[in-house]
Amino acid sequence: MLKVKSGGWGPASGLLLVAIFTLAGCSGLTSEHQLPRLDKEAGGTSGGLIPQEYLCPGAKQAAPDPRLVREIAAFLEKNQMFGGLPVWVASDLPIILNVPVQKYLHAFANSKNFQASLARSGRYLPMMRRIFAEHGLPQGLIYIALVESGFSPYARSPKEAVGIWQFIEATARRYGLKVNDRVDERQDPEKSTRAAARYLHDLYQQFGCWYLSAAGYNAGENRVEGVMNRHDIQDFWIMAQKKLLPAETCNYVPQIVAAALIAQNPEKYGMAPVRYQAPRAGDRVKVPGGVNLAAFAEALEMPEKELVELNPELKAGVTPSDQHEYLLNVPAKKVRQAKRLAHLCLQKQTRAEVK
Repeated sequence: MLKVKSGGWGPASGLLLVAIFTLAGCSGLTSEHQLPRLDKEAGGTSGGLIPQEYLCPGAKQAAPDPRLVREIAAFLEKNQMFGGLPVWVASDLPIILNVPVQKYLHAFANSKNFQASLARSGRYLPMMRRIFAEHGLPQGLIYIALVESGFSPYARSPKEAVGIWQFIEATARRYGLKVNDRVDERQDPEKSTRAAARYLHDLYQQFGCWYLSAAGYNAGENRVEGVMNRHDIQDFWIMAQKKLLPAETCNYVPQIVAAALIAQNPEKYGMAPVRYQAPRAGDRVKVPGGVNLAAFAEALEMPEKELVELNPELKAGVTPSDQHEYLLNVPAKKVRQAKRLAHLCLQKQTRAEVK
C-alpha cells in the first residue's frame, strides 16, 4: 500500500464538501491547481449533495438542491474538469472531497512513487477496465490496485498479501486462484483482476455501499460487519471519524478516492505529464507442462525478460510439470510462432509418453 503520513479527520461533521459527479474526470479543483476553500459550516454526515442511491444503507442524507447541482456541473464543465469525457458519463462511485481526501490529494500529487505507479498502470488499465465493466463495477475502484500495490504484480506485504490486488492466500483460493510451489496466480494480472472483481462484487452484495465494500476489501468483510452490528452504524465516514476501524482502513478509502480523482487528469493537480507504459498486448498459447521460459524465449527469438514479465505467476520460470498443458502469455507479434513451437513440443511430449 502507498504509505502517507496520516492526519486528523477535522470537525465532527465529518464530510465538509461533497461533489456528486463522476469518476469520468470531475476533479473539484480550480484550473490553478488549488484546492477549493472548504465550507466548515456544512452540516450532516455526508454534506447533503450525494444522491440517495449512492449512500450506504441507513445513511441519513438531505435531498440535493437541483439548482446547486446544475451550477456545480456547469462550473466543472466550463473549467474542463471532466477529463475530456461527456458530462453525462456516470459512475456508481460518488466523488467526495473532504479533509482526508484533501490530505491525500496533496500527498499523492507531490509523490514520485504515485506518479511512477500511475505510469505503470498503463500496462493493465485496458484489461482492468474491460473486466470491471463486465462485472458492473465502478471504474474508479480500479485504483484500489494503485493504493494496494502501485500496479506491481510482484508486490508483497509484511502480511504475505501478494500481487497487484494484494490477496492473502486464503482469499485467493476462495476466488479460484492457484497458489502452490510452482504457480502463484495472485501475480497473474488478468486472473487476479477477475478474482478482485468477483470479490468486490460480493462485498457490494453484502454491504450495498462501495465505501464499505472498499473498507471490507482492506480490513476483511467480517470486521466491517462486526462494527456495523456492534455500533449500529452503516456509514463508512462515521466509522472512520469515530476510529471504529483500523487506522489503515480509515485512511484507505480516502486514498482510493484521491487516487481516482488524480488519475482522471493528473495535470489538473499540478503533476507533470505522466508517461504511461504501453499496454501488454499478447495472447495465451497452450504449451506443454515443464517448458523452460528461457529456452522458449530463445526459440522465439525474444528477450527472456519479456516472456518472464508476461508470466509473473510462474515462480521458477517453468510451466508446471504436473500439467499436460499450460496457457502461457506471449507477445502478440509472437503468437503464431509460439503456437507452432508449442505444437512441436506437444507432439514430442506425446511421443515420449507413448514410448
